[in-house]
Amino acid sequence: MAAGGDDKGRSILADLFRRAEYLLYVAVAVSLAVAGLVLFVQVLYEFVNDVVSEDVAISGALLKALDGLLLVFIITELLHTVTSVISENVLSTEPFLVVGIVAAIRRVIVATAEAGDSANSGEFKDLMLEIGVLFGGVVALGATIFLLRHTHRQEPIPAGEQPDSAGEKN
Repeated sequence: MAAGGDDKGRSILADLFRRAEYLLYVAVAVSLAVAGLVLFVQVLYEFVNDVVSEDVAISGALLKALDGLLLVFIITELLHTVTSVISENVLSTEPFLVVGIVAAIRRVIVATAEAGDSANSGEFKDLMLEIGVLFGGVVALGATIFLLRHTHRQEPIPAGEQPDSAGEKN
């Protein structure tokens, strides 16, 4: 009899934590959506101001806007990941790898612009090293995505469940 009570208590506790987890995912999704929209509007506003005021070269304004839009893209990709967790109840690895690639490319773009300004200084060597490391990271993350897409992986079977003859969980 005690084992049945423990199972019911665990079930209630697990359900409580699932509901709390769901609420946290929704809160994170709403926060990301608001942050992405606010950032998008800010990037557009600053770009228009930079172009109209002519205080900043158009190439500088475009680079600044591209940097901001890539950040919006990162936020959007994270939002997509959280909404897929909410709808499918599964946390997937690949979207986080894509965010890592976009973040690295975003930094490469900024570092490349900074390298042009510091071509004759000691900082140039550091920026080239940073770009090389970022490129290596992009290649590694891309290879990881390739491996995830082209290898068979089996999800762990929860305790108490046995696979049937086709390998499916019961």
